Amino acid sequence: MTTAIPAEALEHGDPRRYRRGCTCKKCKAGANAQNIRNRYLRQTGRGIHRAPDRAANHVLLLRAAGLNDKAIRKQSGVCPDVLYRIMRREGTVHVATEKRILAVPIPRGKAGPTESRAYIPGLGTQRRLRALVAAGWYSAELARRLGKDRENINQLIKGRAGGRVAMFQADQIRDLYAELCNEKPEEHGLPSYYTERARKMAADRGWAPPPYWDEDDFDNPDFTPALSDDELGMHQLGALRRAEIAHLISFNLSHAEIAARLGMAEGYVRDIAREINTGQRRIRTPEGSAAKPSMEAAA
Repeated sequence: MTTAIPAEALEHGDPRRYRRGCTCKKCKAGANAQNIRNRYLRQTGRGIHRAPDRAANHVLLLRAAGLNDKAIRKQSGVCPDVLYRIMRREGTVHVATEKRILAVPIPRGKAGPTESRAYIPGLGTQRRLRALVAAGWYSAELARRLGKDRENINQLIKGRAGGRVAMFQADQIRDLYAELCNEKPEEHGLPSYYTERARKMAADRGWAPPPYWDEDDFDNPDFTPALSDDELGMHQLGALRRAEIAHLISFNLSHAEIAARLGMAEGYVRDIAREINTGQRRIRTPEGSAAKPSMEAAA
């Protein structure tokens, strides 16, 4: 058996150090914050466990680029037992573990789309294509940009037998999604008749557009892009939303860009940003009690 990472190797405030026996104030606070965050993720359809496929596919790319398993483990902080379980695609992987593996960079000079024809699960590919269709990028235009036959793209959108796709094709579609997910097809000269028809078809089938997705969620079979805020308390939910908005503001994103990423109304994001900048809480009108115009204002 492989020895787990000791508590002393982790910083105070890291939830993993708390789980290894450190009960200092920082570690308790870190564990509590992680628990609240995990509840929020579960209630918004983003559980804390993922299928191992995305992490395993990244390890395959790292191996192909020349990294051995010892170097991969060292850079990701993942012990051998966990790494080899992921490579056997057994069970699930914690989202934090997956992120550490995905954060290991492919060595310079070997980066870029793979040419591997090995087959991998096609769920993420299908979801990215459907999200683009929901944004108005109809299949004929996607096929043109990929240099493929339209029927080939339609088959990927529907899901091929066995639900698998060649790794090189998955990479091509991942890159295309990154290029188009924040673009409007009409601004690229595409006819509004076709873009609106694509959006309507996607809405009829329940396909979520890009704002409903985080990149980590496409390949997660346990994720469904739907929001459910009922279980978290109002104040906890509000604090988490403010934290997400404040984080994105630090990258100088516009209110519209933040709203699109988080699936929120732009006005709501603007109000929260004003609160953060001024330090003053906004006055909320009680639900069902719309403000009535005064007689003076009507005169």
